[in-house]
Amino acid sequence: MTAFVTAFGLVFVAELGDKSMLLAMLLASRYGAWRVLLALTLETAAVMALAVLLGGAVDLLLTQQQLALLSGALFIGFGLWTLRGAGDEQPVDGPARGSGLLIVAMLAATLFVSELGDKTQVATLSLSGVNPAARFAVWGGATVGMVAADALAIGVGQRLMRRVSPRTLGRVAGAVFIAFGAGAIGFALR
Repeated sequence: MTAFVTAFGLVFVAELGDKSMLLAMLLASRYGAWRVLLALTLETAAVMALAVLLGGAVDLLLTQQQLALLSGALFIGFGLWTLRGAGDEQPVDGPARGSGLLIVAMLAATLFVSELGDKTQVATLSLSGVNPAARFAVWGGATVGMVAADALAIGVGQRLMRRVSPRTLGRVAGAVFIAFGAGAIGFALR
């Protein structure tokens, strides 16, 4: 139980103010809280499992430059997709273009790649190394901690949605995704 609580607290605090909180807030305002929460939960469970089970193997599969380029391309693609729909005035929780499952999968894939090597994943990897007998508890605590922190951002996004038009939120979200993508690609190319 101690490993779970430690992982929860460490990851929750590390996640506060992180890019995925901003992304969760913006995504929730555009695609709906439940879709984003589901995507975050799937992505977080996978990222933290990767940290616990494979540790440094990701570094063997992809270089930091390759990871940054892939992440950047996904962010820019998602930003352009978001901007494409920014003029839609349909309700966020109403019917969306395409399959709801497709949207969740795209969100989860984008968030997954952006979180590889992130401080929360590194913290989880470290805790797993210190507590090898409690790896499942570390994974659970880290996953719940990150989802809880991002759920706060989703709540803020839902409140923001009541005050700002969907068109404006879509444009801001698209621009933020593209900026994150350009930043990641810039990092990779330096």
